[in-house]
Amino acid sequence: MSLKRKIKSLIHKMIMLSKEKIMIPIPSPVNTNELLSGKIALITGGSSGIGFETAKSFLRNGAKVIIAGTNHDKLKNCTEKLNAGDNLKFIVLNVLEAGSLDDKVIEAANMFNENRIDILVNSAGVNSGMSFENVTPQEFERIMNINVRGTYFMSRAVGEFMIAQKIRGHILNLASASSLRPGITPYIISKWAIRGMTIGLADYFINHGITVNAIAPGPVATPMLNKHDGDNIYNSSNPAGRFAMPSEIAELAVFMVSSMGDLIVGDTYFMTGGGGVTSLHR
Repeated sequence: MSLKRKIKSLIHKMIMLSKEKIMIPIPSPVNTNELLSGKIALITGGSSGIGFETAKSFLRNGAKVIIAGTNHDKLKNCTEKLNAGDNLKFIVLNVLEAGSLDDKVIEAANMFNENRIDILVNSAGVNSGMSFENVTPQEFERIMNINVRGTYFMSRAVGEFMIAQKIRGHILNLASASSLRPGITPYIISKWAIRGMTIGLADYFINHGITVNAIAPGPVATPMLNKHDGDNIYNSSNPAGRFAMPSEIAELAVFMVSSMGDLIVGDTYFMTGGGGVTSLHR
C-alpha cells in the first residue's frame, strides 16, 4: 500500500472513531420539573434555613430526602411541616462525631428500599457575631469544627459509601461570599477552607464518578442572620438591595446536583446579589 493510501486509510479510521465517540449517550433530563427523580439525598443542617429549603426543593423535583441534624424534635417537626409522606425521613446525626459517621451514613441509606445515597448536601454550619478582638479560642474552635471538620468527615463518609456502592453521586458544600473577603474572623476563614476543600474533594472523587461543588451565597434571610418569616429582606449594603431567599439558593442546588451539573467539577457558584466581587471596590 502506498504512503498516500495509508494516510487516507488512517484519516478514515480517525473520522469513524470520532463519530463513534459522538454517539456515546450523554445524560439529559427529560422532565425539568423532576430533575432529581429517582435520587436519594442526605442533607445535613436540614431542619432550618438553606438546608430546610433545599429539602423542600429536592422533594419537589422528584428526590427522596433524608434531613439530618442534632435535635430530634426539631427534625420531627420539620418532617411533619414538609408533609412529604414516605419520600422524607430524618436522622439524628452530629457531624462532629467523626467516628460514628460511617455507621450513620449506612443507617441513613437503609431508610429507603433503594439502600443508597446519591446526593450529599453539607448545609450544617454556624456563624459568630464576635469581632476579631473578641474571638476566644473556644469560639474559634467551635466554628472551625462544625463548618470545616464536619464538612470534611461527612464528605469522606458519604464519598466512601458511594465508592463502595459504585454510585456516581454528587456532594454539594455550602461556602459563602465571605470567602472573597479578608480572613479575619473564624467564620470567614472557615468558608475560605470550604472553597479549598471543595477543589480537593472534587479532585479526589471525580475519578470515582462523584461530582463535588459548592454554593457561596451572599446575605440570606435565615435565622443565622436573625431573619424569620415575614421579616423585611431589604438590605442596603447589598447592591441588589435585598437578602437572598433560602429558596433561591435551594433552586441553584437542584441544578448543581442534577445531571445538568455533572460537568461542573470543583467549582464554587456565587449567588451574592452583587455582594461578592462587584462590591469589593466599594
